[in-house]
Amino acid sequence: MKTISSLVLVVIGLVGLAPLLSAAEGPVFSALKDDLVVADGKKLKKFDESALAQTKYYAIYYSAAWCGPCRAFTPDLVKWYKRNKNENPHFELIFVSSDRSEEDMAAYMKEDDMAWPALDFNKNKSNRTLTQYAGNGIPCLVFVDAEGKVLSDSYEAKATSGRAKCSPIWKRR
Repeated sequence: MKTISSLVLVVIGLVGLAPLLSAAEGPVFSALKDDLVVADGKKLKKFDESALAQTKYYAIYYSAAWCGPCRAFTPDLVKWYKRNKNENPHFELIFVSSDRSEEDMAAYMKEDDMAWPALDFNKNKSNRTLTQYAGNGIPCLVFVDAEGKVLSDSYEAKATSGRAKCSPIWKRR
C-alpha cells in the first residue's frame, strides 16, 4: 500500500508539467459529463461533475464484484483514497464496472465503501474515452492526465498483471 501512495504522489507531482489548459477543457473531463454516478445507499445517483473542474489526473479503476482479485485489492485502494484524496485536489479516481448488472455495481460500491465516482453502468459501451484504456482483464488501474495521455497502467502487452501489479506499483510509460 505504501507504493500506491508513492506512485500516485509522483504522478500528482507532475501537476507543474500539466498543459496550461483548464482541467475542465481537457477531453477526459468533457467525456465524463453526464456519465458519472456515485453510491447513495443501495442505489446510484448522478455525480456533480463540477467537482472535477480542477482535476488534472485520473486513475481509472476497472473492477467487478464477482472478481476475487478485485475484491482483494479494492479495500486497499479505498483505504489509500480516504487517506490521500483531500491532500490531492487535482486527482480523482473513477470506477468502471464489469459487473453483470447496475444493482451488482451499486452493491459492490456500497459494500466496499467506494467514495469516488463511477461511470454509469449503462454508459459502459458508449463512453469510449474511459473504456479505451482497459486492459484485457481485471483488476486494472490506469493513470491518465486530463488530455488522456496514459501515465501508468497495470497491464502489460495487452494482458492484465492483475492484483499483483495493481497493488505494489504501476509501470510508468
